[in-house]
Amino acid sequence: MKKKKGLHGPLEPAALSQDSVSGDLEAAIAAPKPSGHVDVISHESISGWAWNPLTPNESVDLDVYDGNELLIRVRAETYRGDLRDAGIGTGRHGFTIPNPSALLPLARHLIAVRRAADGVDLPGSPQWLLRPEAGLDLALVKFLDAAAAASVKVARRPEDLHEQISLILRVLDQLLNARNSLHQEPPAPGGSRLQDLLVAKELSDSTRTLAAQVGPEVTPIHFKAAENPLVSVVIVVHNKFRAAYNCLKSIAQNLPKCSFEIIVVDDGSTDESLFAGFVLSGAVRVIRSSQSQGFVRSCNSGAAQARGKYLLFLSSDTLVRPRWLDELVATFTNVPNIGIAGSKLLLENGSLQEAGGIIWRLGDAWQCGREADPHDPRFCYLRDCDYVSGASLMLEKALFHKLNGFDEYYAPEYFEDADICLRVRAAGKRVVVQPVSEVVHLQNPAAESDVQAGATEPYQRLNQRKFYQRWKDTLASHRFRGEEPELEAERTVKRRAYFIDDTTLTPDQDAGSNAAFQHILALMRLGYKVTFLPALDMAQLSPYTANLQRLGVECLYAPYYGSVEEVFRKTRVKPDLVYMHRFVNASKYISLVRHHFPDCFTVYSVADLHFLRQQREMAVAGTLSGAPKVAEEAELAAMRQVDSVLVHSSVEADILRQKVPGLRVHTVPWAVLPRPSLIPFKDKTGYAFVGGYNHRPNVDAAIYLAREIVPLLNASEPAIVGSLIGSNAPPEVASLAGKNLNFRGFVPNLTAVFHRLRCTVAPLRFGAGLKGKILDSFAHGLPCVMSDMAAEGLNLPHQLEWLIARTPEEFAQKIRAVHQDQSLNVQLTAAVLDFIRGRFNNDTTQRLLAEAIMKPAAPAEH
Repeated sequence: MKKKKGLHGPLEPAALSQDSVSGDLEAAIAAPKPSGHVDVISHESISGWAWNPLTPNESVDLDVYDGNELLIRVRAETYRGDLRDAGIGTGRHGFTIPNPSALLPLARHLIAVRRAADGVDLPGSPQWLLRPEAGLDLALVKFLDAAAAASVKVARRPEDLHEQISLILRVLDQLLNARNSLHQEPPAPGGSRLQDLLVAKELSDSTRTLAAQVGPEVTPIHFKAAENPLVSVVIVVHNKFRAAYNCLKSIAQNLPKCSFEIIVVDDGSTDESLFAGFVLSGAVRVIRSSQSQGFVRSCNSGAAQARGKYLLFLSSDTLVRPRWLDELVATFTNVPNIGIAGSKLLLENGSLQEAGGIIWRLGDAWQCGREADPHDPRFCYLRDCDYVSGASLMLEKALFHKLNGFDEYYAPEYFEDADICLRVRAAGKRVVVQPVSEVVHLQNPAAESDVQAGATEPYQRLNQRKFYQRWKDTLASHRFRGEEPELEAERTVKRRAYFIDDTTLTPDQDAGSNAAFQHILALMRLGYKVTFLPALDMAQLSPYTANLQRLGVECLYAPYYGSVEEVFRKTRVKPDLVYMHRFVNASKYISLVRHHFPDCFTVYSVADLHFLRQQREMAVAGTLSGAPKVAEEAELAAMRQVDSVLVHSSVEADILRQKVPGLRVHTVPWAVLPRPSLIPFKDKTGYAFVGGYNHRPNVDAAIYLAREIVPLLNASEPAIVGSLIGSNAPPEVASLAGKNLNFRGFVPNLTAVFHRLRCTVAPLRFGAGLKGKILDSFAHGLPCVMSDMAAEGLNLPHQLEWLIARTPEEFAQKIRAVHQDQSLNVQLTAAVLDFIRGRFNNDTTQRLLAEAIMKPAAPAEH
């Protein structure tokens, strides 16, 4: 006899008696709760009924769950005669989901049918739905994961997890032994035990030997966890546990300042890498593959688990050096349009392995600088390159996923790094090597077989052909292997500039250096490769030389070059522009420039007019001190020999045009970054004078402030305290400290000091050029009470002209006003910031510099 579906499952017709239905109805009425039942849960259907006696004529919505995942929502509104006969509402309270197997592919599913209104399971659910023919049950895997997570949650001591670990090891023992037997891969002989967590009697000799490879010298490594890591470091490991362990240990010894996580992808290892979890903790996760899937897929698997903004792919056979990661992150922050940045790679013997790479016409790769001196200036500055090695390669995670990661077209490995670099370049982004990020690559030279000689591994040969077929149109403009490698490494360089100054720039110490530095950045934005020459002694200056190099400025120095003339003699590709900063360099090198590079464009940048400053000093002090006197005619003679003269002050430009009619003079300021303070006025106090004291006008101004202005302030407002700040202060400046005037000397971070002040002062009595101390003060939102000399060339708007003081009494009165009057201070703060943003920005500097170095059009022939 055919069965019917009953209220509590399949029933014989005789079982659906009036008495039983009446009992159900009476129970429902007695306890006014929704009623129902799940009759069938199978791969063919899920069915049953649901009814709410409080709203007997309305249908009930039901949610069907697979574990905690909502599969579908259905409405119990199908007509069932048995329900109608039993007096269950209108009888339209049944539901059926036919053929749910498409949504249930696993071996085990826990199916629950719940009322949508209150989330209560219907009677008859949940039930396990089993598929006997399936393989490993994912539900079981999830259960084990959940059990492990529960143990971790309640554990308070390492010992609380020992029992669970021992259980897993017994299971692992069975699996490893079976796998080793199938692959006939006996583990290598071992030594010491794996801590004290292994119960020897429960493990076979094979597993015990394998675990013993992790000896007592392999001490635990812990990385502090980061809730929102900035960088995800992806390290792929395959049967080289010790190399990977040493890599991780080097990271622990050279911890980055930026937040990070480490994702170790175990690519089907059969060695002691299986026990990596015993020695790693904190911000490190181990992802295991049951079988080897190759480097490409493993990297993509690790990237899929990453939480950071940036991805750094780091080879497991590397050792990182200090600031290895922070320098790469800073590259993305400080250098425009970076797509990929890679580290300088060193060989174990200390020589250079690679500073970026070249891709030749036929798709073969070349490591720039292999086995060269890693300190050679050619390999020590950021530059664009065809590719960087996947041994240390960083890019934004969003870009990586947009490009669909490393292309599995190259699986298992080789050429995936070169390919993604070319794809990033095709997307309009830069691929650069950042040499201040250093990583030692321990790759076996024999296995490597000298990349310069060509691909030797089967996958290398195969993937080089694939790579070439994909990129042959792009590579058509490249040279063939070994042809002019130094020129090929600079294929993207279109224009070159030599920048000559006395010594390496120190932008945090003097305005001249800051102006020159900003002009270098503007030249780079205009498309020039800039080479800096410290003419006085060709010396490196830490950290300033590296500061230029990390931004992409090539710095030439001793012992590789002994003089500017030697640089000129050895130049293979002539510069398009030679920029000479300050009189001493223009006068000394203009003839050499004309001799070696007769067609290049020459610029003399006047930090300030020496003859003008010295004439003014004589007028004020009656004598000269410091630098030797520069004759006016000598300075003007140097200007007549160059193609363009740059000044920062419009006043100096007018003076030069009057003295040398027809001289090509351009007023080019430098860019200043606004850095306003968020600290309220009430929490600020005091004022400061800032200047480099190897510059005589600043020494004179400090003395004038201390002897003429401070006594007036002390008499009228003794609560106002000033400070003398600056580098290279002579004893006569340091000795000026007294009542309400402090001597602080050189301060490396002026921003922190400026943000706590209410104003600055600049009581200069002589000098020339534009005053960097005024611009720096304004950039921080600080009004500066200044002399006419200090304000010269600024072309201040009317509102800011009030800041000019002409007597000690005016200085004291205006310092008091700016210090005490909050409304005035706030108004001036807004005005000085507007002034900086409007006139001293990157766009203005770049536009005016471009006009200054543009060759004049040739006169038309008649």
